[in-house]
Formats: sequence, structure tokens, C-alpha cells
Amino acid sequence: MIESHQTHLDSPKIPADQLNSSAEVRFIYTDTLKNLFQKNNHILIAPSQQTPNPETFLNTLKAHPKIYQASMSRQIAADLPANIELKDEPKDWFIKTADFGDDYDRVLQHRDGEYTQLLEDIARYHEIFQQGYDKIILLRPPTYTGYDIQLTAAMQCLGYTKEQFQFIIVQPIKLYAFHKANQKIHPIPDLATEELISAIGMDALRWYSLCTPLTSIAPINISTAGQANDSLHRVQSAHYRCCQLLQQAKQETGTEVRPPLPIAEKLDSLLQVVPKILEQSADEIAPHLLTQHLEAISETCHQWLDSLSLTPPDSTLLLTTKQTIFDLLVNILDITAPEPSN
Repeated sequence: MIESHQTHLDSPKIPADQLNSSAEVRFIYTDTLKNLFQKNNHILIAPSQQTPNPETFLNTLKAHPKIYQASMSRQIAADLPANIELKDEPKDWFIKTADFGDDYDRVLQHRDGEYTQLLEDIARYHEIFQQGYDKIILLRPPTYTGYDIQLTAAMQCLGYTKEQFQFIIVQPIKLYAFHKANQKIHPIPDLATEELISAIGMDALRWYSLCTPLTSIAPINISTAGQANDSLHRVQSAHYRCCQLLQQAKQETGTEVRPPLPIAEKLDSLLQVVPKILEQSADEIAPHLLTQHLEAISETCHQWLDSLSLTPPDSTLLLTTKQTIFDLLVNILDITAPEPSN
């Protein structure tokens, strides 16, 4: 029995009419993660929106070894001369985020009684974990100027690992174009969203946005993206060729049975590991692993089909290849898979 994982994907919505840059365009394509998770037995259920009481939550933390009350953070106190005493100074409640990569400890409650946003946030995410979630993933666009390091560190103070609580800022797209005059590829300024989509098409924009780790800048050459023989075209054309040959096989009878070619065996092995690649892509929040495997499948498929000459291919392998490419392209990456007309 396959164990299911209950995952909370926290991703702010950016309406299409409010997209201001290619950076934000790339961020909205992370909706692919939902398809990827659901394909790999991750249950995506929105938790209750009830906001925990920060006072109640802080009271449960006051005896926690990572929480302390002081007039200043331990980092500032350590820099003061030894003869300075602050016994009567008002005190704040701190959390030891510096133990997990933050610059210094952060305040949860100020001395005047005001609670911080950090306390409210960790109270909310702690409550979500208490509802039975195995993992929380926070996705933010590159324009986000928040506090991912301190929030992640605070959750680690509470005992949650980086695998359980992941804060991911999706890096932007970097555009390039071929300059005919000097025959070189150069970076170009950002394009308006409509102009970018018009230049390379929605499929290519989504494909290249997902070809690079979400935490790395995605390079897109608008001179070649979406054109013949680019990586997306090779994947789509592999699907198209499989469809063509399957149609042809339906019309032919008495096809010759032949032993499989070595390249066919390689293709079959690539298809066999697709479930493992899907699982790894979901676990590592890495859709680029899926696009890379699709490229490998399509390249091997083209080599196999090129080697067939006039001999009819193995229809079972053809069908499996066609269905696999279709499923990964359409049902997970939300990219079209062209088919020949009947």
C-alpha cells in the first residue's frame, strides 16, 4: 500500500490581468506542482482558516528551550561590556532563530505587549501541522521582499525540518535573443507579458519556466524558444510521430515481428523509471527533473523511429511512449501534445 502525504501548498494568487513582469509569469506556472503532487499520492487539502490566538500560542512556548525573555537579543548582549547591568529594563520575548541561519534572534512579543508577525505566522503554520499535514510549502514570487530565512529558522526552532517546512522564492526569467549583427546571443530587457507570450507562445513559456530549478533563474532565448528543433518541439514532435505510426499500424495487416532494437530497449527503460522520476520531482519540488526526463525520452524515441526504416515498429512500445509523453506534457505540465488529424 502506497503511503499518502498530506501537503499544504501556500501560494499567493496573482490574477492574470495583474502580471507585471516575466518574473511573475514564471511564478504562476508553479500550479504544475499541484498536478505533480496529486500524481504522487500527495493529498492537497486547504486547512481551516481559523487564526490561532497569539497569546495562547506564546504561553505554550514560554518554557521552550528556544524561547527566552530578555531586554535585548543574546547577540547584542554578548557585545556589551561585562560591567553593564540591565536588570530593570523592560523585556521582549525572543526566539533563537540565529541557531538556524538567521543573523540574530527575532522578537515574538515586544515589551509593550504587541505580538509580531513572526509569532502569528509560526502559530498558524504550527496549527496546520497539528491538523495532520506532513509538509508545508510556501511559494513566493521573486518580487517578494519577505523574511523567508527568519520564518524558516523559527519553524526549525519549533522542531520542524527543512523537509517538512519549505520556503521557496521562485527566481525570475532572464530573457536572451540572437543579435544578427554580431551573431551572438545577448541578454535583453524584460518584455511586457503579452509581448512575451506573443513572441514564443504559452507552451514554450511554460516549458522553459519549468526546465530550470525553481530556485534558479530561468534563461529563455526568445529567438529559438518555441521554434522547430528546440527542446519542446522535439518532445511534441516525438508524440506526433508516435501518433502517426499508430494510425498507420491500424491500417496495416500482417506486420512483421522483429526482435527489439537496442535503442528500443533503452527507450523502454526510460519509460519504466517515469514513476520514480515523478516521485523525485514531487519530493524535491523539482519539476525540471520531469522536463529533463521528457527530453531524454523524446530524443531516444526519435533515434528509435529513425532506425525503423520501413519495418513496422512495436505497437506496444509506440503506444506506451505516446501515452507517457501525453500524460507528462498535458496532465502534469499543462502543455499541448499535437496529434495528426485523421
